[in-house]
Amino acid sequence: MRVGIDGRALFNINRFRGIGRYTANLLRALRQAGDPDLQLVLFTCRDPRQGKNAGALGPLAKRPCGLLDVPIRETPALSRFFWPGMLAEHLLFARKVAKEGLDLFHGIDHNLSPFLPRPFLLTVHDLILLILRGPYLGPNSWAWMEFHRAAAQRAEAVVAVSENTARDVARLWKVPEERIEVVPEGVSEEFYPREEKEIAEVLPQYGITRPYLLYLGGYDPRKNVLNLLLGFKELLKAEPAHRRSGLRLVLAGPMEGLREPVEEAVRETGTEEWVVFAGYIEEDHLPAVYSGAAAFVNVSVYEGFGLPLLEAMACGTPVVASCASSYPELVIDAGVLVNPRDPSDIGRGLAEALKGDAATELSRKGRERASRYSWEKTAVRMIELYERILKGGRRDATCLRHPVQAKIGPGRTGP
Repeated sequence: MRVGIDGRALFNINRFRGIGRYTANLLRALRQAGDPDLQLVLFTCRDPRQGKNAGALGPLAKRPCGLLDVPIRETPALSRFFWPGMLAEHLLFARKVAKEGLDLFHGIDHNLSPFLPRPFLLTVHDLILLILRGPYLGPNSWAWMEFHRAAAQRAEAVVAVSENTARDVARLWKVPEERIEVVPEGVSEEFYPREEKEIAEVLPQYGITRPYLLYLGGYDPRKNVLNLLLGFKELLKAEPAHRRSGLRLVLAGPMEGLREPVEEAVRETGTEEWVVFAGYIEEDHLPAVYSGAAAFVNVSVYEGFGLPLLEAMACGTPVVASCASSYPELVIDAGVLVNPRDPSDIGRGLAEALKGDAATELSRKGRERASRYSWEKTAVRMIELYERILKGGRRDATCLRHPVQAKIGPGRTGP
């Protein structure tokens, strides 16, 4: 079975983001699955906008059993030339795939070519641009979302990373439910509670001292950082003991031109003394940074999945998460869910997660919850889907269940 894999996110700006990590982890798991009949070919676009970083693989792809020896096929990245360039890029990409003589192609990054030869499937991570619109949906992004929608409607199957995303795909793109398959992401085996010695060695490299709350992610408007800061301020005001203990809020993750508005939000909330900017955390250091945190917090208003939540849980760190979009189906009762629009509720959730007995119980439940997700399971599910598509089979249509009602049980909902 010769399968083409969309590897664009390993080389472009997404290589340090969720889609890049998804691509690298899935590819590594597919290679480790041990299927002798599975041959992978990686397809990507050259992107001259990346300058000296052009062609640089994301850090996960360089690990053992990574992608350094996977055949790579390249086509030009022309989307910056607006619609004509986008159209040309899609046509060239589809032509390159067609020439390879594949059995199947799996699209992973956004803006997939709708001209791909069939059979093909694609993973949809989220439909943020269509859900939130506003600052996200400009003329160019609208155009590539239309291309992506057209590809989804032609595909043999659409893989959604969560039930929430599956519902969005069915509702907004009108993809028949029987062609939507929910295959959750996984948690890498590297994520487990780390020893104090390792934590003590890693934290100073990022200017972090304990105790601290950890936020790891992006900084665009949907990440809701202002309300996170206001919620943290509410915690310090309601629980003076945390102020006296020197509790800090660590903001981790590359800011990519957004540092100034974040710093302005910190000044506006009067939390300068209590906030640490840690920047990009090296992949090998993430488990220790998770493990050292008193709690992990993410109050985003919309996410397609939420891998950092599961990684923090796997490391035994109590989690405080937004009750919006996909987060409730991941967390269930293994974390504290809060209203992302209400800073006082965020503060309440943080206080609850930091209480001794509650923190211990959340740590236990979180580890158990995260153990249900692995990239090995994701790869097995994906290979089964590849084989079913090539045999011309489709599963029976079933209702898209509400994640909390479904309790992430067996079948489509769980990993």
